[in-house]
Amino acid sequence: MSADTRYAIAGTGNLGSALARLFTRAGVEVSIANTRGPHSISELATSLGATVRPVTLAEALASDVIFMAIPFGAVEAFGNALPDWKGKIVVDTTNAHYAPDAGDILKGRLSAQYAAEVLPGAQIVKAFNQLPAQTLAAEVPSGHGKRVVFVSSNSEEASSQIAELTRTLGLSAVELGRIDEGGRLIQVPGALTLRNLTEQPLT
Repeated sequence: MSADTRYAIAGTGNLGSALARLFTRAGVEVSIANTRGPHSISELATSLGATVRPVTLAEALASDVIFMAIPFGAVEAFGNALPDWKGKIVVDTTNAHYAPDAGDILKGRLSAQYAAEVLPGAQIVKAFNQLPAQTLAAEVPSGHGKRVVFVSSNSEEASSQIAELTRTLGLSAVELGRIDEGGRLIQVPGALTLRNLTEQPLT
């Protein structure tokens, strides 16, 4: 990714806050927004430091890479926030398994496939959803390697870009390929969900 790539986190709940902590730890600038406005995020942003900037949702959606850290039930409304998502990479961190009426909404589709339909034009990447927020944000003890984050997308370019960002954030990225294949493994209750793995350097 280029140095001028703009990152944003949409959502300030447990996962949105955990993602912001990862950006802070890595010294990477990121905007963060919710539907309540920047004033509601000021305390969180202050606790994290200058690299996290509270903004309006509209400002966050102007970014190049947007982490969709919202409840699955809010995805459709989120998609309506822009008429066209072309040129955006949207990292889908949602877990539909826990949402009421998810089965009626998905109708057999994977959650990332549904996200691609309601965010027309976006390059959807499924990532940062396989672990609880608290685990994701926790630092791995020195000498214990880097925490693994699985990445899946139908766009090889988008997958590669998010994998690169994942490594910049101090984590280990494992790319799984297409959403209908690898992405299925990290959608609850897929085989790779809740797998808190670390990558050890070869010696």
